[in-house]
Amino acid sequence: MQSDRSFQTDRIQRDRVTPDAQRKIASWTKWEANATEPFEIHYDRAVSFCVMEGRAKIAFTDGTSLDVQKDDFVTIKPDIKGVWTVIEPITNLYMYHDTGAPA
Repeated sequence: MQSDRSFQTDRIQRDRVTPDAQRKIASWTKWEANATEPFEIHYDRAVSFCVMEGRAKIAFTDGTSLDVQKDDFVTIKPDIKGVWTVIEPITNLYMYHDTGAPA
C-alpha cells in the first residue's frame, strides 16, 4: 500500500485504507471524540485504527507528530505515549492486535 498519506517509523505506520481493509474493519469497535482539550493516551498494546470522519493530530513522546484524517489507516506498536488534539470531531474504527486479526 503506497499513497500520498504514507508515513512510517519503527513504531507508527499510516496509509490510506484499501477497499479490502474497509470490508475487514466493518465490525471493529467504534470510537468517537470531539474533545476541546488535548488528552493523553498510552498505547500499551499494538492497535490499528481507521479514521471514518474528522481530523486530529497525535504528538508522541518520541517526538513524532502524526496528523490523521478520513480514510487514514494507522497502526501503532505498543509502549508509546502521545497527546491527541482533535481538530474536527473524529470517528475511528479500531482493533487491538491481541483481540483480533489486523486488517
